[in-house]
Amino acid sequence: MATFAEHKKILKAIQILKPQLEKVVDAMGVLAVNHYTTSFRNQGFTDESLQAWKPRKRTERSRMGNRAILVKSGRLRRSIRSKRFGVFSIKIYTDIPYASVHNNGERSGRGKGFKMPKRQFIGYSGVLNRKIISKMDVTIKKIFNK
Repeated sequence: MATFAEHKKILKAIQILKPQLEKVVDAMGVLAVNHYTTSFRNQGFTDESLQAWKPRKRTERSRMGNRAILVKSGRLRRSIRSKRFGVFSIKIYTDIPYASVHNNGERSGRGKGFKMPKRQFIGYSGVLNRKIISKMDVTIKKIFNK
């Protein structure tokens, strides 16, 4: 059974590690944001492999040009953010109202509108999870090998 003095040592060690753990969580957020914004460059979402987005219907070629799918001004791509909640939790989000229409393939437009094809850019990704685990392993080893 641990004594009160040992509990104090454990709590002190946790307080020392807390800022470093916060840095690890922030780094995970940066990795996630970078992974998701890369979807716009790759023209598809990477879970285990790249899942290319359905091409747009080109009715007015001159107006659309050769611009990338989901990119007109770049506002959607730039809106992807991360926010830390507590020590161990991070949320990736966008505050653009039309983001979920594109990400989930929902209805869009006035009245009944039309169903937008799903062009996911944020969501679960096996590749991203492996990147995060690898980054955490390296960082935790650095913390404990000091």
